[in-house]
Amino acid sequence: MKIKQGTKIFITGAASGIGRSTAILMGEKGVNLFLTDINGNLLSETVDHIRQKSGTVSVHQVCDIGNYEAVKKMAEDIHQSHGPMDIVMNIAGIALFALIEDMTHDHWKKVINTNLWGPIHGIECFVTEMIRQKRPGHLVTVASLAGLAGLPWHVAYGASKWACVGLSEVLRYDLKQHNIGVTVVCPGAVETPLKHSVEIVKVNEGNPRVIKMKQRFSQHAVTPEKVAELTFTAIEKNKFMVLTSPDIHILYFLKRKCYPLYHLILRIVSYQMNKMREI
Repeated sequence: MKIKQGTKIFITGAASGIGRSTAILMGEKGVNLFLTDINGNLLSETVDHIRQKSGTVSVHQVCDIGNYEAVKKMAEDIHQSHGPMDIVMNIAGIALFALIEDMTHDHWKKVINTNLWGPIHGIECFVTEMIRQKRPGHLVTVASLAGLAGLPWHVAYGASKWACVGLSEVLRYDLKQHNIGVTVVCPGAVETPLKHSVEIVKVNEGNPRVIKMKQRFSQHAVTPEKVAELTFTAIEKNKFMVLTSPDIHILYFLKRKCYPLYHLILRIVSYQMNKMREI
């Protein structure tokens, strides 16, 4: 769909990272923004930045997207005052690296509530209203490379992101009859605050292997601004899957066309990750 002035866009995770960069980019296009995040201070900073550049933010609200009742109430308030959205963007997410024997049930709940139930709540509360009001539009969900490949130490995170890829593929066909396009974004390394806040269970942050891993991450990470631009283009071209960097294209290609090599690469990654826990 064509993103034009006045297009109504709902974005989760708008306080930082990909969500913030996407909100800023969309604001520059003259759209009407509806933003949420769990971090109120950083969300306000995003809103101030957009408004200083003459962007329009009609609603910004602190909300835990893993809480269905909170998302439902926010959606009802927005719909009552502004009607249905044109574009819904599920961007908020958290990361966790761990072996299953080191995880608690709370680790699972925290990741799944944000990364999977969050997008489901956005779809339930916003996309269904688009359908009821016969409003054509677009749905975007940010998944991850971990939603396409079985990355070691990503069991909870990967489970949530694989589910996001799966539900996006189903909705690609289910929503076509309503003229609602679907895009799933699968970033690899992105230079966002998530790199610093990610929890690595049973591993010391001062571990030299962790430090080296984060350095390698930064060396080939793309910017959140690039992800936002690729997402913008995907919406306008109704492109289903967005892979944000060459390394993701290569690994995904190897998985589909040269599985033994893909398998070897992930075994090496697994060995290196396990070494972090041994020090």
